[in-house]
Amino acid sequence: MKRKGIALLITIGLVATITALLTVSTGILDNSFKRISNKLFFFFFNVFFKDFMTILNQSTNEVNSSDTLDIFLMIPISFAPEQQEISFDVSFVSDASKVNINRMLSTDANVTELEARHEPIPIKVVYESYLDHILSVYNVSDKILLLAMIADSVDSDLEERVAGSEIALRNPLFSQGNIYNLKHFKQVLEAYVRETLDYSVFKIPWHDLIGFQNERVDFNHISKEVLYHTAPELQDNIALYTTERIEVYDSLDTVPVEASTKENFEELGVTFYSPNVRGTMRVVSGDNTIEMAFSYNLKTKEVSHIEITD
Repeated sequence: MKRKGIALLITIGLVATITALLTVSTGILDNSFKRISNKLFFFFFNVFFKDFMTILNQSTNEVNSSDTLDIFLMIPISFAPEQQEISFDVSFVSDASKVNINRMLSTDANVTELEARHEPIPIKVVYESYLDHILSVYNVSDKILLLAMIADSVDSDLEERVAGSEIALRNPLFSQGNIYNLKHFKQVLEAYVRETLDYSVFKIPWHDLIGFQNERVDFNHISKEVLYHTAPELQDNIALYTTERIEVYDSLDTVPVEASTKENFEELGVTFYSPNVRGTMRVVSGDNTIEMAFSYNLKTKEVSHIEITD
């Protein structure tokens, strides 16, 4: 309870600090927004975002554990001062709740030898099993082709794993070597549908199943969809470990799963605290609205993968 109390005080202090500093910033920006075009609104938003990140860097030093992270993620930060035509809000979620699709290829393979033999880098068994389970549950008609298309998009060569799996051979503008986000991943799905006319892949909740930047999967923030496809023995009580979780888990020894599941978790890079969070910031002034998503590392204070969202 003491740790929870300290965590709560830390987070309340964080929100209070940010709100106080934003009071000054939004007052200045509000007067500017009334007189500027959309282009200048975007410029001032960038300045506002930079100032907010400076505040965040100075205020989150104590958010460094599963307990403090839990409370930090629970409290949305918003500010809408009276008599001003501006509102601001930002919320955070863990950026380590899903399986990173870009880590699906073996790191033990000798790439030079494979290239000499014109063979692709093998897929890690645990990733192949994970994706195969998902595709089976949703009755995808050609699992082999889709799995090959995903892997051929992650690797940087042009060697087809199966006929038709190398999208870059048909579409030279397709970027491969890494799948950057869900929008990019949907290009793979669309290419698969063009080959098979199997629209079942669009029914899969990919946004809850795969990530694109996270190095590890934080078990304390794992999505229920990921847990469903990785730990069959927990399927009857998934909510207790995800949406209804109360306690913080600190090791695989505290999770009631079989030895084989523990091995799979280890291969998937499951951890019990990840400092990586994903933020969404929205600023509204009159008819002008900008929303931005970004990744943030609470430990290194680094910002990455900034996207203006629709």
